[in-house]
Amino acid sequence: MKRKINTSRVVGTLVILVAIVAIIVGCTAQSGNNNSDTSEIKIGFFAPLSGEAASYGQNAIAGAQLAVKEFNDNGGVNGRMIKLVAEDDKCTSAGVNAIQKLINVDEVTAIVGPVCSSSGGPALPIAQSSGVPTVIIGASAPPLAKIGDYIYRVYPSDAFQGKFAAEFMYNTLGKKKVAVLYVQNDWGKGLEEVFAKRFKELGGEVVFDEGVTQENKEFKTQLTKVKDSGAQAIYIPLYPAGGTALAKQMKELNLNIPAMGGDAFEGDEVIKNEYTEGIMYSVGVVNTPEDFKAKIKAQPGFENANPNLFTSLGYDATKVALEAIKKAGTNKVAIKDELQKTSYKGVSIEKIEFDQDGDLKAELAKYEVKVIKNKEAVKY
Repeated sequence: MKRKINTSRVVGTLVILVAIVAIIVGCTAQSGNNNSDTSEIKIGFFAPLSGEAASYGQNAIAGAQLAVKEFNDNGGVNGRMIKLVAEDDKCTSAGVNAIQKLINVDEVTAIVGPVCSSSGGPALPIAQSSGVPTVIIGASAPPLAKIGDYIYRVYPSDAFQGKFAAEFMYNTLGKKKVAVLYVQNDWGKGLEEVFAKRFKELGGEVVFDEGVTQENKEFKTQLTKVKDSGAQAIYIPLYPAGGTALAKQMKELNLNIPAMGGDAFEGDEVIKNEYTEGIMYSVGVVNTPEDFKAKIKAQPGFENANPNLFTSLGYDATKVALEAIKKAGTNKVAIKDELQKTSYKGVSIEKIEFDQDGDLKAELAKYEVKVIKNKEAVKY
């Protein structure tokens, strides 16, 4: 007599076996993909590599490339090499084209930059809407980090710089009447608003206040009004080309009052100019140690570099982004969440941590005043 087979039990057993095999195969394949994925991780970079602020971008990319080199020399991120993809934003709205290419053509995992707020203002909303984590190098206009939760900044906001400049003018220089001539972009307007508000709170008077376009290089009409206003000093948050032109025209008009710019003056375009002797400017306290400078100059192509704050900020911004990728992988949401947790010992700033808006925490933001003497910037 033949044994009766329980077909339902056999079918059930087969289903279970097939499911187990599928799980094993799937896990093996997944593991194999992770271990065998040797493709490069692309990090976008955008800053002025040409134009009136080219030295800012050239210094920043030197720092960014050193950060990438150090990661790659140590095996990259989980065995995957990092590739820095750079675009020139010219310190203008060309940042829009730069960031669109990085996101849509190069398909970068994260972005570092920009240096200029005039580029960041129109460009950073694109990174936010595209969900690409971005670490700002130096663009300091107050609204930028607040654009969204994918945007972070390793340099202090101008909400602090404008207040610092007003207090320096009123308390340290003892000036009670000031003129303000600023560039009409996110950076210049942000500084003007904070400066004027704080200066008036202190009891001072803003006797002249006008904005000019970034392209403007002729200021004699405004400077004549400043001269007639009784201003005891002038606050000039302008970009390099405008700032140097204004310095020359102040001398031509014999307008001999203290002039103080913002951190856009921290570059050879201004410091080495023949007309800027005696000009002051406020700037974030950023370290550029000698051993770090030596590492920068040891890189091919940067032997004659003159590293400054943009070099160390470019380095730290890139390191912060790469550390987040190292912990989170290449998922952009996970990277964004990891950036919020950042606590990084930087070269530029001893400790980098972000507030709820993605800005460097207020207690970590410090400023100083430098004055240009003999084509060198020295602490006031």
